[in-house]
Amino acid sequence: MRPIQKVLTTILWGLMVLAMVSVIGARLWQRGPDQREELPVLADAPAFSLTDQDAKPIMLLSLKGKPWIADFVFTHCAGPCPLMTAKMATLQKELPSPNLRFVSFSVDPERDTPAVLKEYAAKFQADESRWRFLTGPADAIFATAKGMLLTAIPANEANPIIHSTKFVLVDGEGRIRQYYDYNDAGQMKALVKDAADLAAAEKTRR
Repeated sequence: MRPIQKVLTTILWGLMVLAMVSVIGARLWQRGPDQREELPVLADAPAFSLTDQDAKPIMLLSLKGKPWIADFVFTHCAGPCPLMTAKMATLQKELPSPNLRFVSFSVDPERDTPAVLKEYAAKFQADESRWRFLTGPADAIFATAKGMLLTAIPANEANPIIHSTKFVLVDGEGRIRQYYDYNDAGQMKALVKDAADLAAAEKTRR
């Protein structure tokens, strides 16, 4: 190959690489640095019929149309529950959208009556217009946890109550979109963004 041909070949390859980089860069610029792929649909949240801190009935259908963040805790918990509820209280401040709800299911429903949950909500300065604390028959509570693909086991003679420490993000159609570890700062940051995105999308649909 003559020297001039080598030079031309090198230039052509350089132009091709530059074009490819330009295309990729344009696509990244259009998406934006913070844009993430759409959350997958992991499962349908199970139907339930429970009672909130105001002794009012709450069903899955009651939450339809607005995304919500859920957890499973109980008021007498000496383990992670106070920390989880404090994190939920922080989430309600970081996510002020009226299109977003928060739901805490009690896994100790015998002791967590609506009145007890009402006091618990006040203790954590819950915005009760958006945050519901639910109780009801034990079998219904644990069936709900199972339907949400979370561990929840009532106490017995040998063991205390066992329950998941995950937060669950559910969309306005009642579909589970993601799980987040309350003790993982990166996952909690992702939860704030994902929940805000779902709330904004729900508002746009309206």
